[in-house]
Amino acid sequence: MIKKKILAGLLALSLVVPFIPAVDTEKTAVQAAAKEVVLEKSPGNPIAGFDAAGKKTYGGDPSVLVDGDTVYLYVGHDVATGSDYDMPEWLCYSSKDMKTWKYESVIMKADNKSSIQWASTDYSAWAGQVVKYKNKYYFYYCTWAKKEIDNDKQCIGVAVSDSPTGPFKDKGTPLVKGSVTEPETSTFNDIDPTAWIEKDAKGVEHRYLAWGNNKYYICELNEDMVSVKDQNKDGRITCGTSTASADIIDRTEGLQAFTEAPWLYRRQDASGNYYGKYYLFYAYGWREQMAYAATDNLMSGKWDFGSVIMKPSATSNTNHMAVFDFKGKTYFVYHNGSLPGGSGFRRVACVTELHFNADGSVKPMEETAVGLTGKTTTIYTNSGQPLSHKKFTNSSSDIAYPYSKVKVGAGLSSAAADRKWVLTAGKADPSKGSYVSIQSENKPGLYLTVNSTKSATLAQDADASAATAKKQTFRSIQGLSDSKGVSFESVYKPGYYLTIVNGTLTVTKGSDAVAATFYTSLDSSDRSLRSIGVTMAKNEFFAGSKVSAGRATVRAFYANGITKKVTKFTSNAAKIKTKKTGTKTLKITYKEGGISRTTTVPVVIRKRPAKVRKLKVASRAKKSVSLKWKKSTGASGYEISYGKKKKKHSYYRTVKSAKCTVEGLKKKTSYYFHVRSYTTLNGKKSYSKYTTVRGKTK
Repeated sequence: MIKKKILAGLLALSLVVPFIPAVDTEKTAVQAAAKEVVLEKSPGNPIAGFDAAGKKTYGGDPSVLVDGDTVYLYVGHDVATGSDYDMPEWLCYSSKDMKTWKYESVIMKADNKSSIQWASTDYSAWAGQVVKYKNKYYFYYCTWAKKEIDNDKQCIGVAVSDSPTGPFKDKGTPLVKGSVTEPETSTFNDIDPTAWIEKDAKGVEHRYLAWGNNKYYICELNEDMVSVKDQNKDGRITCGTSTASADIIDRTEGLQAFTEAPWLYRRQDASGNYYGKYYLFYAYGWREQMAYAATDNLMSGKWDFGSVIMKPSATSNTNHMAVFDFKGKTYFVYHNGSLPGGSGFRRVACVTELHFNADGSVKPMEETAVGLTGKTTTIYTNSGQPLSHKKFTNSSSDIAYPYSKVKVGAGLSSAAADRKWVLTAGKADPSKGSYVSIQSENKPGLYLTVNSTKSATLAQDADASAATAKKQTFRSIQGLSDSKGVSFESVYKPGYYLTIVNGTLTVTKGSDAVAATFYTSLDSSDRSLRSIGVTMAKNEFFAGSKVSAGRATVRAFYANGITKKVTKFTSNAAKIKTKKTGTKTLKITYKEGGISRTTTVPVVIRKRPAKVRKLKVASRAKKSVSLKWKKSTGASGYEISYGKKKKKHSYYRTVKSAKCTVEGLKKKTSYYFHVRSYTTLNGKKSYSKYTTVRGKTK
């Protein structure tokens, strides 16, 4: 027996031994006979998003500390229920392999009564970073200061611990006051601290701290790590543009569209030695993109803008990153709102690899649902085309969110990223093996969704409701037309299946079993006919006309992944009766090698637009004539033209109602007015004959 070879990289789903579910007398015959299958689910991003009990937990503004063989991830805990930040504490996670993550602890609360006594709130656990120095751990963070401390401004604080997992004890006073960096452009210029420690070429150690929103600041710290170094030795800490006159340096110049979230980084060689330029990664513009700039000297060098490396998130208005090296690779941790119920105020940490070009520039990245550990899946339609969502770039406008009506279908995008999907446990009931949710790989947080209109689109789970979970969950069964395939029954609409109809993904009752069958693997040695797919660019016909199958594009899909256009096929086109309007079913059959495959495509029979009746002049004025007529059956609207001669007239206006006033005429002048009805067929207007009436202005 010749073994079948599976194309490498395409078998991202595996069908396990199916089982016959218990008989439900209320199910259709198709459902009752269906054999459930369990598809391989894929973990990946996000890497956090849970607490000690495994409960869903939001957290944004990620930062990272690499300490020995362990990566520690820190986030501000998001508990917001509305459109504002509510962050009572900072959380810590850890990993030794970048694959499995463990919830560690609350490292510090934003409590202004005990933890941070100088803070004005207990809900502002904004961005922070932990660094290790001489066996102590220093947590640099930002929060709002009391009015008597610094006039309700954001300030940079520091807390210390003997452990990377805390608890951290605050210094007791702000490390950097917002009033010191004046003149400020807002009350929260002083946020999002990032630290960097290294020795220069002369062996002198430098301990840098940078931060900023709209404006970017950097300073050096003293060896105690809890005080700013007096660069010019004048006995006070001031802000300026050079170390000759100040200690905190305003270096925003050159940082194109700098918004917030700075992160310092430098590359390392195989021996762990730093080399090359310093990189500053930061949030760029609004909605926030990720960008970087580079310099030769952190305190005095010129910033050279690099590029935008990540577009706005599909699910969050902000972003915040951490860049770090671990076991020979460079990683990029960021946040989005991809958890159910996520948003710009309920975020979660995700990760991808970061890569450099030969010249040291950073390669752009996309958000990824699969992360470092998951698998992407290619889902082939009945025409052999990969299922894809419409190609689009995340908008920079807040009004575009949340995404809910992104079109999905066959051949909608040629971009590889738009054709990749990540299968997760069914959101409606993760315990059921046959339940699956289908998430976009490059638009994480957006899932295939069944709408109340029985359409199927890509949409964000913005409310985390039970209803949305059902809309985004499907029962996977053996293909309705082929046991080697898989069909997806809607949990929200039982008895309805994901189906390709004229190239678009929708949900139907599965009467076209071929169109409701999908494939997730290809067999290179099997040349048998698997299915056929049909699309019709013109699927509308007037009542009384003949349906033509010649307008159909038919593709045959083979088990080895080959597709070809079919020109010789049979159909029931001649038998379709078109006297009555409505939707009819065109059946297409193709036969090859003893295997016959049939699929269907809807055709719509429409009324021809009837000629306008009872056209008359309703009223006259010096420079206008008002017309009125009876509504025509089958009409979408009416076109009006006029002229002084009966057979010579010019277009005036198109209207929807059965009346129109023609203006701009000459007084005491006779005109011929012509009106015809129209309807739209296959995207083009089709007209009735003209009806004419004569009228004279006063």
